[in-house]
Amino acid sequence: MSHITSAFTDAVHDSQFCFRRLLKAMSEPGTRVELDRCSGFGAMMPATSQVLLAMADNSTPLWLSQSFLQDNAATQNIHFHTGAATNAAPEQAVFAVVASADMPTIKFDELAFNLGNEEYPDRSTTLVIEATSLSSGQRFKLTGPGIKEECCIQLGKISPDVNNILMDQGKMFPLGLDLIFVSGEQVVAIPRSTSVEAM
Repeated sequence: MSHITSAFTDAVHDSQFCFRRLLKAMSEPGTRVELDRCSGFGAMMPATSQVLLAMADNSTPLWLSQSFLQDNAATQNIHFHTGAATNAAPEQAVFAVVASADMPTIKFDELAFNLGNEEYPDRSTTLVIEATSLSSGQRFKLTGPGIKEECCIQLGKISPDVNNILMDQGKMFPLGLDLIFVSGEQVVAIPRSTSVEAM
């Protein structure tokens, strides 16, 4: 049974819109942006689906957490609209997408996501993590490039493993993982150049 649904109404312009919003989020860490050009695929949040529509294509290996792998609507729409494979090994994934429901049980330190290398640091994995909220929960202070002095954000309820990733952020730069947190249509990015402190 097909679960294919519509994506962007205007594929070119909507994709460019989302790409520009994501570029703003990455260049201004901690700044919340809104992606409101389509609904989510299956159980995926709208912003998660739009990140993939704007950033993934048939040359983009994706790693999906278990809930998304078992969600036929999510996987069928990703394959149909982007052409991206969704069965990449963690170390090969360009994007790794984590459902909020899966976050508490994932042992990130066992997954060996690509941290890049000194010759090609930009080849690291970008983690797209669905958060319970971007306006409540644990507070974090961000400092680094693109931030004037400091920026404070909230990321809802996160697992100890995700907290550990945040605390290590910026320490390996230029290597490391880029992080994109989404909640509904909202997005906040924490690139590998950003330092994070719990508040």
